[in-house]
Amino acid sequence: MDKEFIRELERYIRVRLTEKRYRHTEGVIATAVELAKRYGADEEKTYIAALFHDACKNLDSDEMNMLVEEYGIGEVYIDKPQLAHSKLAAKILEDRFGVTDEDILNAVSFHTTGRENMSLLEKIIFVADAVEPNRTYPEAEELNRLAFQDLDQAGYEIADRSIKRVRNQGMFLDEDTVKARDWFAELLQDNSLENSRNFAVYAANIIDGKKGSDIVVIDVAEKSSFADYLIIATGGTIRQTDAIADYIEERAELQNRFTRRIEGKNGSGWTLMDYGDVIVNLFVPEMREKYDLETIWSDCDRIDWEA
Repeated sequence: MDKEFIRELERYIRVRLTEKRYRHTEGVIATAVELAKRYGADEEKTYIAALFHDACKNLDSDEMNMLVEEYGIGEVYIDKPQLAHSKLAAKILEDRFGVTDEDILNAVSFHTTGRENMSLLEKIIFVADAVEPNRTYPEAEELNRLAFQDLDQAGYEIADRSIKRVRNQGMFLDEDTVKARDWFAELLQDNSLENSRNFAVYAANIIDGKKGSDIVVIDVAEKSSFADYLIIATGGTIRQTDAIADYIEERAELQNRFTRRIEGKNGSGWTLMDYGDVIVNLFVPEMREKYDLETIWSDCDRIDWEA
């Protein structure tokens, strides 16, 4: 990270933001960088976008209107500082500081409203702005926790909350926020664990996290009348396979996924968990070799389950 460039940005915002707004910016930086670490975003770009996102927040209305006209942002932003400040910050970051990275500029520009088809960086800044620790609205702490568990779910909740608040207050609603809310809803549906493939991948990763080995996920939908996917995995001992089964059941229930039946626990060496569309098979090594399910289903495709 170019330390002199960062210091230049810091000097610019430090004299333009109130103490309260600067504390908010520090909270957004800290939250956004942690989210970047959690989800694998570029931490330097995250830091820059978070640092500058509210650079124009404390401009007075006349100056903000003048800059809206100067940069040609659009008449719709006249006398709407809550929306205009993010667009102006992106323009100044590009015009005055020479930032040309579209991802950073978009993250700053859309941090208030969100939009459809946001990048990972855009989502992180949008969410961090709403959930940083200085936020005091009733749901803030819960949404902060959610952000580190499911960024898309947090994004949906934040956009939906914003829409309801703006409508209740009779304020202008930017259509980008509606599009963001609807886009997040589509993402969540696509990633839902009601989808059998998603649930199979989810279960395989749970097994991996509990030190199961030789994990195979087989697509049997075209060959089977009883399931879409089979999971085959090995535990070192019966005790381990039982523990893995218990943990799958526990985690799945948190996602409203419940077994139809569980067979073979407590001593058989083969535990079968029937989720209807997904069948989980947990073996000790000798039992896996004995039943050799991979050979039985060798004409079916294996899927890449590693998240």
